[in-house]
Amino acid sequence: MSDLKKKKSSLANRRKSFSYLLPLASLRLTIVLLSLSMVLVFVATLEQVRIGIRGALAEYFESFYGIWYYPKDFWGGNFLSEFPLPIPGGYLLGGLLIFNLSAAYIVRFQWSAKKAGIQLIHLGIILLLIGQLVTQAIQEESRMQINKGEKSNYIERFHGVELVLRNVTQPDTEKVITVPQKLLTPGEVLYDPSLPFKIKIHQFGVNCDFDIGKAGEPKSELTSDISRGIGKSVNLNIVPKDEDYSSDAINFGYLIFELIDGSKSLGKWASISHPAGNHLWGQLSPTLADMEFQSIRHQGDLWGIALRQEREYLPFSIELLDIENEFYQGTETPFNFESDINLHLENEQTRRALVYMNTPLRHDGKTFYQYQMNSAGNYTVFQVIRNPSWLVPYIACILVSLGMLWQFSFHLYKFLKRNSVSYKKA
Repeated sequence: MSDLKKKKSSLANRRKSFSYLLPLASLRLTIVLLSLSMVLVFVATLEQVRIGIRGALAEYFESFYGIWYYPKDFWGGNFLSEFPLPIPGGYLLGGLLIFNLSAAYIVRFQWSAKKAGIQLIHLGIILLLIGQLVTQAIQEESRMQINKGEKSNYIERFHGVELVLRNVTQPDTEKVITVPQKLLTPGEVLYDPSLPFKIKIHQFGVNCDFDIGKAGEPKSELTSDISRGIGKSVNLNIVPKDEDYSSDAINFGYLIFELIDGSKSLGKWASISHPAGNHLWGQLSPTLADMEFQSIRHQGDLWGIALRQEREYLPFSIELLDIENEFYQGTETPFNFESDINLHLENEQTRRALVYMNTPLRHDGKTFYQYQMNSAGNYTVFQVIRNPSWLVPYIACILVSLGMLWQFSFHLYKFLKRNSVSYKKA
């Protein structure tokens, strides 16, 4: 049996063994999925105008399906905009493409030197799709703001808040108890053995409008019965609103809660989280400066209460030594941001580093990108990415490159060999 017959026989045996994969390996299915992917990109691009980049990612790419409404300003929009149109999401299309390409890899490809490049290319694309899905599922994004000349050992989530209670009776041995956002469910009564009271959640939301009304004016429905803290000392009004998904979104989370000692209520409180850090409340409004630390003395202990962006404390710290910021002349558009830092490691050693655009700092599984910096050069903000699968796209691109190089080299060799034989005959 010739090599060609052996290869055909091997392919036929694989198709027979994996016959259930044949419909999934269809080229027509590949074309349909790629066409739907183009539709998805088109729709998501249009939706960025309405809900921003992050909103479009969450609605269409980081989901199995999305609901799209035809724009009113398009032709026929007055009629067509009334009908919701389901759009297959990135998770669904990406998952199906993975199965489609994997099935084709098994039952359609002949494993030979001639087509080794094609196989490597397909393997790289499959790995790239898998890596993207894994990245979207497990990647975490946070921020770290450091003032010039100071150190920081924690990062804050872009999205997600926590209720923090601090026992500051003895500053040298301060005790901190945090309640994550997933537990802030209205109607829930929370208890921790370290706390001398329970916490009853009345209202919680990820975004709100708020203002300070004039004395004597009626308060908003949420804050009308607030009896403790800043909600009592000032005429604080809170109005819930939907989360803003735009690229420059500023979402103020809010919490209405009650402290209970046995059967006795210790009062009802209101708290709002500042998305850029609660230390900025005083700059936003001197009246709201106490939002960073609302105090209560109970059983001889002094507690501070606040709703803040969710934090993760690190086993190392970063010290900001110096800042250099450059803007395009006559504009506020950044040209170059640089942060000169000292990385204080766990073993009490230090590492000097320079973080600037497209040159991040990588340490302990996290990548620190230069994100923001104020024009005065008082502080810097790093975007912190934790992505355990960050190597997968690089490996996938290497496989695709090797596959293309192999195919080109193989056909080039065949071409040169054929021309050489023809030249000799001539």
